[in-house]
Amino acid sequence: VETIALRFGNVYGEFSGHKDSVVAKFIKCLMEGNPLEIYGDGSQTRDFIYIGDLIQAIRSAAAARGVGGEIFQIASNRETSVKEVADIIVDEFKKEQFISDIAMRYSEKRTGDVQRNFSDTSKAGKMLKWKSETELRAGIQKTIQWFLR
Repeated sequence: VETIALRFGNVYGEFSGHKDSVVAKFIKCLMEGNPLEIYGDGSQTRDFIYIGDLIQAIRSAAAARGVGGEIFQIASNRETSVKEVADIIVDEFKKEQFISDIAMRYSEKRTGDVQRNFSDTSKAGKMLKWKSETELRAGIQKTIQWFLR
């Protein structure tokens, strides 16, 4: 049996209401009227992947031939700080909810928190003919719309 491994970046998108990922957590906080809590100074980075792009990667991997035993990074191939994500979410949430007073609270950096996280997806591009298509702001817009529904 040919098997492969897909290593996902930080997944966000529709149907993530049960998750405690940073995107879902920030959206839920804003919907509840709570401040956004950022650990450390917000400069820590992650590589976010929109759920629609992730599904396309899984489909591409399932259809690929001759890739047995390989490991692929599935992410956006972009490093984004937690602060940048918070700013995008706040900006988009203000557009949707007409809320002007949104607080951000900075807490102590968490022990063991990774400072930088970035995925090189070039192998997936070459061997699976796949790459992330959804720009972060567009994916966050779709995610907010889902939460608001």
